[in-house]
Amino acid sequence: MIRRDLPISLRAAVSVEELSREEYYDEICFLGSFWPYSNRSFESRVVKGYKECVPVYDYGPYVMRVADFYCKQILRRLGQQHFDWVVRVMSSAETVPEQYRPMSLLASMLCTRLGARDCTQVFFRSDSRPPMRTVDKLSGAEALRNRIRYVAQDLFVRPANLGGQALLIDDIANTGASMRVYAFALKAFVGIESVVAVNLAATRFAGGKDGRGALSLDTSELESDFDLRCVFLDSCGAFHLAADCPLIKGNVSVDMRFVAERKARACPTCSSSHVRKGLGALLSLWKARL
Repeated sequence: MIRRDLPISLRAAVSVEELSREEYYDEICFLGSFWPYSNRSFESRVVKGYKECVPVYDYGPYVMRVADFYCKQILRRLGQQHFDWVVRVMSSAETVPEQYRPMSLLASMLCTRLGARDCTQVFFRSDSRPPMRTVDKLSGAEALRNRIRYVAQDLFVRPANLGGQALLIDDIANTGASMRVYAFALKAFVGIESVVAVNLAATRFAGGKDGRGALSLDTSELESDFDLRCVFLDSCGAFHLAADCPLIKGNVSVDMRFVAERKARACPTCSSSHVRKGLGALLSLWKARL
């Protein structure tokens, strides 16, 4: 059981210099890459689109299927490892863990499939704040130290003695400051013995020459799902199922279909063409079974 002792302010407890040198998690992995300046990277758009599905109940069954996709990707990476606890990093807008956020949905799925329990509730924040990317002082040579300070400044942890191994999850890693702070707190104040950290993606810089190696998420499973597949948005407010559609105008970006449908209209040419092909395939299959 989680003890209800006085919460600990991580702003006072964290040594920024130590955390900038030490990584308290035992293992960390990134499922894929997030290219912040690319409008044609589908894996980037998947993680960004998933992160933006707030509240999850406004996104019907689609966000559930994306969460399931990420859950399976994480489980494949973890192999046969056992976990007692799942913890997620809270978003900047949260003061307490909110269940209608996509990372809460993912944490719940992981708990079910791992036979673990969610203990994110040991953390809370004194106030909501802007995302780290909006704060100018968090760039440059001191970025990691500044971001550690930024994560810890309003974050509290409730002391506990949980023991066991925790899976720590977050969406997009930049410097990795959040993972360092949370892993430190879990070991120092919550009694967790080991921490495995997983980010859905890592922000990439310098054309990939950022020391993170070749990170690429296999999205072929999403491509086979009509609602989650990659579509192409043009500058005239239409989305296309075919990259070579003759009606595509201007600059093109990519997105998941269910997200694109909220901000653009379907192209009548390639959309109807794909529907006809799908119906033709079903008709052929039906005839073959006669």
